Amino acid sequence: MHLRWKRKETNFKKDQTMRTHRSSWMSFVLLMAWLPTWGFGGGSYPVEWLMPLLRQDPVIHRFVTSTLDLDDSAWARRIGSNVNEDLGGARLAPYTILAKPKGSTGPWVFQLILEADAVFLDAQGQPVPLEKGKKIKETLKGIQMISIPESDRP
Repeated sequence: MHLRWKRKETNFKKDQTMRTHRSSWMSFVLLMAWLPTWGFGGGSYPVEWLMPLLRQDPVIHRFVTSTLDLDDSAWARRIGSNVNEDLGGARLAPYTILAKPKGSTGPWVFQLILEADAVFLDAQGQPVPLEKGKKIKETLKGIQMISIPESDRP
């Protein structure tokens, strides 16, 4: 007895399109599920707001301000409103700033990353878990400078 396999006739283009839509839909659903917990803020976070953090270490502050020109904005992680309604939208270290040697006219050649420890405080200033925090206190740990490859420089 011979079994014959009969090829199922399908519309390949329609099948491929349905698979693509299904894949896109799943990617969208997963993205929307992830976004409320942590977002990435960038461009709208002024570097001036980071100067108090930099001034915590006078040596680092002096090095950064005397040797580098910094972009006007920084990127950082954000706390989602669903995690803490009071701190929702607040930024947390690490902060990433584009930088270049002081006085140079070329593109941004470095990413300057400010690293800090964060402690979440209640209304009385006592440490609490993130979900119960009313304020954030960050302490500068250090900096990293990463060279941006020439092909990726803005």
